[in-house]
Amino acid sequence: MTRDRQILRVAERLFFERSYGAVGVDAIGAEAGITGPAIYSHFRGKADILAALFDEAMDRMLVLAGPVRDDPRAEIEQLIRASAEFALEKRELLTIYLREDRALDDEARRRFRRRQRAYVERWVDALRQLEAGRSRQELMSVAHAVIGLLMSVTQWPRDALRTEGLVDLLANLGTSALGLNVRSHA
Repeated sequence: MTRDRQILRVAERLFFERSYGAVGVDAIGAEAGITGPAIYSHFRGKADILAALFDEAMDRMLVLAGPVRDDPRAEIEQLIRASAEFALEKRELLTIYLREDRALDDEARRRFRRRQRAYVERWVDALRQLEAGRSRQELMSVAHAVIGLLMSVTQWPRDALRTEGLVDLLANLGTSALGLNVRSHA
């Protein structure tokens, strides 16, 4: 693991456990096995680390979503599945986002929001093809509602996260919420 990645993993854990405001670069450095000031040779500061974590998360979300599919139903099903997988895989980072989004500097926040909007637009574009009679605004609300449903795992108790086949369960909930018939993902 590179030093940058090690710093990011430590920061992610500490931000989740203690909160962004309660963690200094010295604590991150100590946990990563370097001095706090040495972090500045990897990142401009703590805000830069937070921005890198959010960028990394969005990169992962887009990898899971994969390329845009021509079939709108296949596109929606993949977006739902990708969001479910992401929510379970990056649950702690999503929790940090919900608590610490305001700690991003303006540039990082704009970049992250732009990427979020582009991701939601994929949902809206596919939904528009499936639900031609609904307004773009309504479809955007639907997309946010289903994404929110899937991301709600950040608030679940740990025992509920141990459910066998949880990605499939979440994907089925997402497609059901949209009123789509569920396909098998065996």
